[in-house]
Amino acid sequence: MSVVSFPRRVDTRPARPARPQTRPAARQHASERRGLRSRWVGASTARKSACVLIIAVALSLAGSMFVANRQMQIHQLQTELLQDQSTYAVQVGSLTEKSAPSLIASQAGALHLVQPVTVTQVPSTSLDVILPLPKFLGYAPVTSRTTR
Repeated sequence: MSVVSFPRRVDTRPARPARPQTRPAARQHASERRGLRSRWVGASTARKSACVLIIAVALSLAGSMFVANRQMQIHQLQTELLQDQSTYAVQVGSLTEKSAPSLIASQAGALHLVQPVTVTQVPSTSLDVILPLPKFLGYAPVTSRTTR
């Protein structure tokens, strides 16, 4: 195996003048960032703290505006809910009055469907109250299955 080495050539011609290099946009942005970074590093402590304070106040103000806007939306929704609830209560009240037993009996009497002698309103009671067993006046062939 042989190794052939050629002698080095020494160039005696004058060097070419340097061409102005045009940098791509990405490299220009990188150099601008380096310039900003060097400005930030070289800035005084008071200037840095003022910038941080201004950014913090701006973020706080934006957050407060967002929260206030959300609170206004919640207030509007609550107002609509109260209006709908009051409308519903009025409708339930009017329908309850229309379906009262005395009113139904009087309307049925006017249509000659029934001829009630008297209308007795049964008092209402709570569902938590245990009612007594019914009492029969006559003979009941089946014993009551309820035990108390």
